[in-house]
Amino acid sequence: MIITDVKDGKKLVEYLDTGEYKKIILVSCHGVGDQVMFQAPVQYLKKKYPNIKIDIALAKGLQEEFIFPGAILMDKDWKEAFLETEYDLVFACNFPLEDLNNLSKTKAEICCEEELGIPPIWGHLAIKSKPLVGINFYNTSVSWIANTPEDVAQKVWNEIIAADCIPLETTFQHIFYNETSKKFDFVDNHVRNWPARLDTCISLISHCNYFIGAVNGNWHIALSVLPYTNVCLLEKDLKVEHFTKLPVKGIDVKNYQDGSVKAWLMERIHA
Repeated sequence: MIITDVKDGKKLVEYLDTGEYKKIILVSCHGVGDQVMFQAPVQYLKKKYPNIKIDIALAKGLQEEFIFPGAILMDKDWKEAFLETEYDLVFACNFPLEDLNNLSKTKAEICCEEELGIPPIWGHLAIKSKPLVGINFYNTSVSWIANTPEDVAQKVWNEIIAADCIPLETTFQHIFYNETSKKFDFVDNHVRNWPARLDTCISLISHCNYFIGAVNGNWHIALSVLPYTNVCLLEKDLKVEHFTKLPVKGIDVKNYQDGSVKAWLMERIHA
C-alpha cells in the first residue's frame, strides 16, 4: 500500500507504467466544478490503462457521486481508512490552481501535466441527470373536489423519488392563493418563494420532463407545453374527460393504488 501525491516526487503515470499496480484509487477532495473538469482526465486514464482498476474517492456529504457514479465516499480521516483496503496505490490529486497569467492551459490540463503525467486533456463530459417531475396538489377555486389528500400526496411524492426522478412542486403563491393550497410538510423542493409570474410558471413547467397534478392552471399549462403522454391528472371528483378528449393518464386519488405513480413514470421513462 502506498499513499502519495505528486509532492512525493512522482507523477501518477510513473507508478502506473511500472505494471506493479492493479487497483488504485484517486482521492479528489474538491468542489463540484473541479470534479466536473476532472472527469475527462479520469476517462483518459481508464482508456490508457484498461488492465488497472481505477476508482475515485470523494468527500462524503457533497453528493458529488452524481458526477462520478460508484465513487468511494470518505471522511476526513481517509488516510487511516485506506490503510485497511485492498488498493495498492492511493494517489491524492490536488488539482492545482489555474495560472492567471496563462490563458493557453485550462485547470484540467495543468492537473494532467503537473500531477497525472498525461497529455493535456480537457473537456466537460456529459453528466446523467434525473428526470424532473413537476407536481401540483391543489386547486385554488374548487379545492374540495380537486385537491389531493395529504396522505396520497406524500405517496405520490415518494413514488416520484422511488422512480429515480426529482419532484418539484410548481405551486406559486399568487394573488388568489389561500390556505387550501398550504404546503405539505414533506415538500422540500418548491418555488413558493419565487415571484408569482405566469411567464416564469410556463417556462418552468415546459422544462419538466413530466407533470403530475390536480387540475388547475399548472396542469393545463403542462398539457400545452409538454407531450400529453407525459402529463398525468390526479383525479378526485374531476376527471380527465372534464377537460380534454386526449387520452391523458388519470390516477384516482380517492381510491389510490399504491405504486401507481411510480409505475406510470417507469413506463414513460422506458417508452
